[in-house]
Amino acid sequence: MQIILLETLSKLGKAGEVVSVKDGFAKNFLIPQKKAVIANKKNVSELESKMSQINENNNAKIKEANDLKSKLDQQEISIYMESNDDGNLYGNVGVKQVLVELKNKYDVSLSPENIILGNVKSLGSYSITVRLYDDISAELKVEIIKKS
Repeated sequence: MQIILLETLSKLGKAGEVVSVKDGFAKNFLIPQKKAVIANKKNVSELESKMSQINENNNAKIKEANDLKSKLDQQEISIYMESNDDGNLYGNVGVKQVLVELKNKYDVSLSPENIILGNVKSLGSYSITVRLYDDISAELKVEIIKKS
């Protein structure tokens, strides 16, 4: 299905581009969340007149992402986990735990796909990437501490 992107999406394209995606992805995710419209003749002809609005929305999202980046970049969060005496965790640190800590400490609500978290299986300090918008991302330090 051909769609017109209303905002920049990583791995898909920039705002205003006409891209081809699977029907289910367009109908169940992109169109209901107003991230895209179907690229029919009417919408393609109206694309030029809507480009200023699309660019304005895109610039607002970029500004919001930059503000969030300045708030989060190089900050540190702590997650308390159960571990054995060698420092190995009883389970992994998940994206959900990082999101809860970000919400509690910085009052930031993000979706799970924004967090790029490696395999964290032991105590220590880790650096994670938080994708905010398009190619704007913040580096965050996560300290895994043994729960007493």
